[in-house]
Amino acid sequence: MQNRVTIFRNLLLLITIIAISFGCGEMLNDPTVDKETGEDINILIVDFNFFTTRATFKLVDVEDNTTIEEQANIWFTGENANDIVNFAGEKNDSYSTTEGQLELTFDPNVEVSASSPLEFAVNIEIDGYQSFSQGLQINSEGKKTFELQLTKESTDDDVLTGAEDPDDEGAFIFSIANTSSIKSASAEAEDSYKIKYTIQKSDIINFKDYYGRTFFASVEELDSAYDANPNDFIQLTIGKSTEYPQTVDRVMVDGEAKLVAFQRLETGMLNNIVIDDRKVYDLNGGSIEQTCTYSDSPIPAAFGLVTFETDSWVFYGTTEVYTALNFEYTLASSTLESLCSSGSSITFTSSMVSSFSIYADFYNDEGDVIYSECFTGDFPETFTLENIPAGSATMQFRDNNPAFQKITDVEIADLCEGDYEVEVLKAEGYTEYQVVLKAYCSDNPTVAIAPTYSGEYRIKDSGDDWQGVDMDGGIVNMLMKEDEDYQLRLLWDEEWETIDFSTSFDANGNYTGSLDIDIETEALDDGRTQLKIEYTFEQDICNDLGW
Repeated sequence: MQNRVTIFRNLLLLITIIAISFGCGEMLNDPTVDKETGEDINILIVDFNFFTTRATFKLVDVEDNTTIEEQANIWFTGENANDIVNFAGEKNDSYSTTEGQLELTFDPNVEVSASSPLEFAVNIEIDGYQSFSQGLQINSEGKKTFELQLTKESTDDDVLTGAEDPDDEGAFIFSIANTSSIKSASAEAEDSYKIKYTIQKSDIINFKDYYGRTFFASVEELDSAYDANPNDFIQLTIGKSTEYPQTVDRVMVDGEAKLVAFQRLETGMLNNIVIDDRKVYDLNGGSIEQTCTYSDSPIPAAFGLVTFETDSWVFYGTTEVYTALNFEYTLASSTLESLCSSGSSITFTSSMVSSFSIYADFYNDEGDVIYSECFTGDFPETFTLENIPAGSATMQFRDNNPAFQKITDVEIADLCEGDYEVEVLKAEGYTEYQVVLKAYCSDNPTVAIAPTYSGEYRIKDSGDDWQGVDMDGGIVNMLMKEDEDYQLRLLWDEEWETIDFSTSFDANGNYTGSLDIDIETEALDDGRTQLKIEYTFEQDICNDLGW
């Protein structure tokens, strides 16, 4: 991997030199010339456009889609895990962030296409949330956004009371019918299933309490105690979660990992066993059997207990025998139907000049969310859906961008084909601007950076959702209100760099904002105002790149 790092850095240096030679300096008003003295200065304009495929991983809470701004540990597994690098060209064993998102890129020497996709899995650990794994696939070059929905650790306990098995007097059974609600627009969208637990009496007599004592000397002694107090004699407490969205994930089918629609129905953990008001601390060679059955019809093509291995889920049956306390399980289902590697084409158009980041959720006829996508680019721009289930759907846009009017839903006849155009209208009170950012390294003022990575902005102290922007070579087209203070933030590795500026100008268009930043303005030929911002980075980007 060290050779790749060297290649990336040499390539980056070569591209920056070429960029200066062919007019990138002119784009920023010739940064090789001091604007006050006219003297030549040695400045490199650094860009990252040679990374043709990059991915933003957003960590959100499944309950409300809010960003999880807790310490997250993230690592990758699978076929192309070693091809994932940061913008310094470095491959790390793991990444951490407290910002709820991470942007990485891929080795540009690795081919990406439908016939040669990037296949990998993302794994996440956050205190207070369940461990997360999802198999992902990229079929084409470009900007990708993965919204990863994590579930809080279970706080809901099911207390199951055992009863003698009518078909086997030598066992206790614990059973409850369950429903798993799919995250959707329909409150009635759910899967019905049953999980039954069986404990043989011959196993129970082996169980030990806190002091290492068995509960009963024999099955006959156990039966006598049960007959004397049958109500709540033996109880299992299961902590479980059932609120999971349907996702596109990798599942092992006939020995091969396959991308399919996948639904986690329930995850759970045995919290404790209480027998005759005494807690069990050791199964001591005994066991507990778990059996899962699907209650509705038709039964899914795949249903049962699953485990995640390397980069895909593996179904391993509907029955499991546990020989230790505090066991965990995941129950899931899948259609196993093949997805369309390339689907409908979506073109976003507008009369305005602006970057955009637009989220859409796709609902099937039953009102279930079957797919979600984040589209980031500049109007007009066309996107082709990837790894999409076949069938009709309604594309519904999230109303979380204050600069745009609410976007009308789009009815799609078949997600695997067809061309669709989405018109986006500017909200009242917003004006078009262009921002040109030249960011200096704090320890080396002879180097400036023209960022091409994640950016977000909003009115300062507004509490509005951060709006994603597509910054390319330090240039971004934005919709903003006049006479407002704004914040633009850029994500490098695991830290945000936040730049404060204003949209206040005098009658001649000169910048009058009182914020402590170096800004010049220029009227563009199309009537927009260009804000040229010079800024000294506090981020570690310059150190990471070796300057």
